[in-house]
Amino acid sequence: MRAPIISNTDFEKLFAYTDGMERAAMYRLMILLTKKLGLRPMEMAGMETGWFVGGELRIPLGHSKRKQGRSLPVDAEIEEALAGHMGGQTGRVFRNAAGEAFTANGISEAIRRIYRLAGVQGSCYSGRRAMATRMVDNKVNIAVVSKVLGHSSIATTQSYIGVTDTMMREALFF
Repeated sequence: MRAPIISNTDFEKLFAYTDGMERAAMYRLMILLTKKLGLRPMEMAGMETGWFVGGELRIPLGHSKRKQGRSLPVDAEIEEALAGHMGGQTGRVFRNAAGEAFTANGISEAIRRIYRLAGVQGSCYSGRRAMATRMVDNKVNIAVVSKVLGHSSIATTQSYIGVTDTMMREALFF
């Protein structure tokens, strides 16, 4: 089953829910990274503070699906959320309550649990699909979307993108 594409209203529900959680800053950052950068659980699981350099998130070789590195720009909201979560500490970004590094499966489970408890239908890939759809809806070239997602094939990227009402209106009444 493909992950549902969620709306900005759904993201607001997710953020409202995370704000009431224990370790709220960490869970808010997780959701923010799926919404704004479309990160995969495996990319978040290995994430270190040292990956954030000069306004970019530099995912090193071996920490992404194709075993290649990639860089993504980050905005002030992400930088502030990271700083708020880390509180001046460095090293692994996501750790469980026992202080151990989250696994990719642990990140997936945490995100699924947040969605469920917030009353939003979705999964760990819903933010990724929503981001890709939003980019295409905003007229971003699909080759750029593919690069942001870290795909080697535009065909893979196309499977992430949903069709919005705006897209249909523009296609019919261009």
